[in-house]
Amino acid sequence: MSFGFGSRPASSVTEAVCDTTRDEPSKYLIGSLKGLYSGGEAIVCTQSEFFSTACRVGFKETQEGKFDLPDDDPRLVHIMVHYLYHFEYDVQLHHECGHFGGLETDGDGTDVSEPIRDVLVTHAKVYALAEKYMIRGLKAVTLRQFKAAATVKPFVSLHIIDFLQATWGVYTSTIEDDRGLRDIVVETLYKHSQWLDREEVRDVVKGLGALTYDLVIYMRQHGSF
Repeated sequence: MSFGFGSRPASSVTEAVCDTTRDEPSKYLIGSLKGLYSGGEAIVCTQSEFFSTACRVGFKETQEGKFDLPDDDPRLVHIMVHYLYHFEYDVQLHHECGHFGGLETDGDGTDVSEPIRDVLVTHAKVYALAEKYMIRGLKAVTLRQFKAAATVKPFVSLHIIDFLQATWGVYTSTIEDDRGLRDIVVETLYKHSQWLDREEVRDVVKGLGALTYDLVIYMRQHGSF
């Protein structure tokens, strides 16, 4: 996967992360439960409407130079900070450098670089985090990656479980007018209508009234009845 590092090969992703964060002046710290990430004002505040507002208004966090995000999954914060510097992310990326954006671990043995198996679920959570912190670019990248992951062939049972969990997350974490991920879910279910023979798929469709409605409308628009 290309990370937009110009002529750098994909194998140099970790090196590029380290180089970039060393060169960028650090004004703010973004803190999760498992680490601290340093971030330059031009990097953080120009891409996030949430952080931009905090920078302008002069919240306590900006005066202290630190945004604490204790309620957010550390792995997702890790992905978000990576995106802010590189405009891309890979949910399976292993970070090997010692200080990614000034990362400091708390020493409890938790590794935020462990491989992620539930790819679609992770993308859905990243999308929700991007919405929370108003990072439009990250939402767009997540949308593209979610669609790519949802159309992987062959779609084995493990992927279907991931898809169903992601579907539940999408429909419980996005508003009705935010059609991005919802449309991909509906289109995927429509293309794989045989999944409706599976009890676990029926349970999810039954449990999400908005999904049922979207499926019916989509089927009608595509001449299914």
